[in-house]
Amino acid sequence: MDKKKNNIRLVKNGGRRVTGGEYPPSDDSNLSGSELLKRKISYQKRQKERRMQKKRRQTVMVIVALIIIVLILLFLTPIFNIRTISVDGNEAVSDEQIVERLKPLIGQNLLRTSDGKIENMLKEIPYVKDVGVQKKLFPPSVELTVTEYAPAAVIRSGGKNYVISSNLRVLDELQISQGSLPIITGVEIERADIGYDCEIKSGKGDTLRIMLQTLEKTELIHSVAEINLMSLTAITMNYDDRITVQCGSQLDMEMKIRMFREAIMSEQLSQNVRGTIDLSETGNAIYIP
Repeated sequence: MDKKKNNIRLVKNGGRRVTGGEYPPSDDSNLSGSELLKRKISYQKRQKERRMQKKRRQTVMVIVALIIIVLILLFLTPIFNIRTISVDGNEAVSDEQIVERLKPLIGQNLLRTSDGKIENMLKEIPYVKDVGVQKKLFPPSVELTVTEYAPAAVIRSGGKNYVISSNLRVLDELQISQGSLPIITGVEIERADIGYDCEIKSGKGDTLRIMLQTLEKTELIHSVAEINLMSLTAITMNYDDRITVQCGSQLDMEMKIRMFREAIMSEQLSQNVRGTIDLSETGNAIYIP
């Protein structure tokens, strides 16, 4: 008998001849037609699943290749190198200072340049408090919004004048003091490095911080000419070169300053009134002509 005929089996399936290549050969030649049909369907289903898996793998490979190409374009080509940098919000810091700091960024890849790197570059400037970073792909550019520390006072110590913020950050050193800022006297500076917090001896730093922050909040800071902390039990302020403010001890200092604001804003005191306001007794503001 011809060998090829040995690979052909007849199945009662509507008179259709089924060859052994359509489903895996079986060692059991006694299976009924329905069982062989089930085998055929199962085999075809597995073949279809294999083809689908192959297509899925090919699709994934294409997607991965596209992602790699896109990443190369984004990170390794000059297409997205930074071309321009714009800055807004700076007042105390000059445009020239900012441009000089950020000059190394021009030509760097926009996406490989982190926001943190840009922020740290500008925060090296003592007056810079915070930096908002916004990147644009077309054209590749960086837009920065700068928030600055506001000068709050000038500390005189050892023949030097240091501009500080309300949280005692040293912002600058001046040859002469600025007239619009309060002069802090009666303190000794342990350390005053520009760009860092001023360290004040005798534990007076905390009291000064509370006073400056409260004066800022109450919008009195630019009307105070001097704050004297020679004694923490007899703290005084000079307000507008016309009113001496006796604060007493450092206790309840925020409440005392707020009470002082209410007193000078009241109708009982005219704008040109001179004299003394005693706040040493907590809860009371006593005017002395």
